Amino acid sequence: MLWLAAQVFFLCLISFLAGAGITVLALRRKPEPKIAESVAVEEVREAEEIVEPGQQIEPMIIKASKKSMRYHTPDSPYYNRVSASLTFISPEDAELAGYKPWNADKVKAPSA
Repeated sequence: MLWLAAQVFFLCLISFLAGAGITVLALRRKPEPKIAESVAVEEVREAEEIVEPGQQIEPMIIKASKKSMRYHTPDSPYYNRVSASLTFISPEDAELAGYKPWNADKVKAPSA
């Protein structure tokens, strides 16, 4: 009888440890991508030098999703859905930070 109780105890212990391990793996934080701000500042300065004094540039705002690690340009159908908590001034900056462009091939065209 003691042998059966020991087996049940070890089975419960192993199940508990496996569940705790899976929980730890699921909840651990992924490292935040490093954004190269110095490169972005230099590009903005270069862009400002090219602009004539009376001319205004409207910057292109690239929105990025931390969850999917993809960035969306204004021509993306998901651009308005993505929160603006993480933005870039160019697609190159987003790629430098480790983000991939949204995939136009996977977006289904609306049926008429």
